[in-house]
Amino acid sequence: MNDLLKIFSSIESKRQTFVFDLVFKQLLGIGYGIVSDEDSAHIVYSNFKQNSLSLNIPLCSDLLTSKGFEPIKVPFKNSGANTILFPSENNNGWNFDIFSAIFYLVSRYEEYKGFEPDAHKRFPPEASILHQTNSFEFPLVNSWVQKLKNELLTKFPELTFNEPKFKFISTIDVDSTFQYKEKGFLWSISGLVKDLVKGNFNDVKNRVKTLFGHKNDAFDVFNDLHKFHKNYNNDVIFFYLLGNYSPFDKNISWKNKKQQNLIKTLSKNYEIGIHPSYLSNSKEDLLQIEKTRLETIINKKVEISRQHFLVHQFPKTYQNLIKTGIKKDYTLGYTRQYGFRAGIASPFNFYDLEKEEITDLELYPFCTMDITPLHYFNLSIDEAINKNKTLLKRVKEVNGVFISLWHNESLSDTGRWQQGWSKVYKQLFEN
Repeated sequence: MNDLLKIFSSIESKRQTFVFDLVFKQLLGIGYGIVSDEDSAHIVYSNFKQNSLSLNIPLCSDLLTSKGFEPIKVPFKNSGANTILFPSENNNGWNFDIFSAIFYLVSRYEEYKGFEPDAHKRFPPEASILHQTNSFEFPLVNSWVQKLKNELLTKFPELTFNEPKFKFISTIDVDSTFQYKEKGFLWSISGLVKDLVKGNFNDVKNRVKTLFGHKNDAFDVFNDLHKFHKNYNNDVIFFYLLGNYSPFDKNISWKNKKQQNLIKTLSKNYEIGIHPSYLSNSKEDLLQIEKTRLETIINKKVEISRQHFLVHQFPKTYQNLIKTGIKKDYTLGYTRQYGFRAGIASPFNFYDLEKEEITDLELYPFCTMDITPLHYFNLSIDEAINKNKTLLKRVKEVNGVFISLWHNESLSDTGRWQQGWSKVYKQLFEN
């Protein structure tokens, strides 16, 4: 164990193993071993034992030895970037229980029970501890881990860390492939009549021009996007909605040949994931059906997903994803709140609190979404660009993963996006 980080802990549990693996193996790139003698440890994690030569982390909560997910009151101090959870009353050494704090945030403990869901049965940002501490826009977990590393190096300069590098991932949801094309005669006539009744004469003109081939369909931005993406060496992922029509699932039929050909073309250059329909949250068998549809189209196994409308519930949604063969999910984030839903700017494994089980499903949290500045923060284009710059800087500083969420509609610069919001997207790549 000479080349490992040695940890003495006065407890033992799956929850602790989950946190230690995340902190040391994944975020810091160093192996660790549990030792029985605190005098030989680099880290002593205990509420009653200390070692003057070690880094002493206080054990301030029974969260890591408990089972289940009954709501708990989480003590905290400070706010914003300085927020800490489970603070220690002891002023000597480390001032909070970092491992309990990380587990509480990353397990999404607060999302299991004890909150009032929104109209779509989602966990609202206002119910989060990160709202109370005004710290959504700070990758707290990554920052805490960086501080832990620095203090370890001060005491033990011989330790070697192999941290992951900063990464930017652009993700694009395709809720509706076309604005006007391929909708069918009745749908097109119905839409035309509605526009006339509402006096949306500009929409009438665009609809007619598009349907008669005098104008490209505004939502069909894929060729232009590909030309743009070729200039950069970043990961881009498309998530496709192929569910049956419902009030919140309004894409054309998955059998549409032009749409299928477009998806096949995209799959040659990009990773394609399933965008499980809104309806799949109440009818769990639909996930497998929709995933199979996408696999049939691209002739590849589909192992990534993001929930439509970001509708999901812990642990039901994630248990269904695992059962259906999904390996990575990109749902964690908010529509009306910037920042880090789980307090972290890195992927992590889903810990199932119901089964008390560490799973192989990786969760990839995003921190910025197209609709957030426009509808919920009332920002200008330049202000939205600057907000993303700030978030990017914070993620880079902690070697995190910055994930953005856009739609082909928001990149069309039409309708509510007509002021040119695609500029915000393109500036992300520049930055």
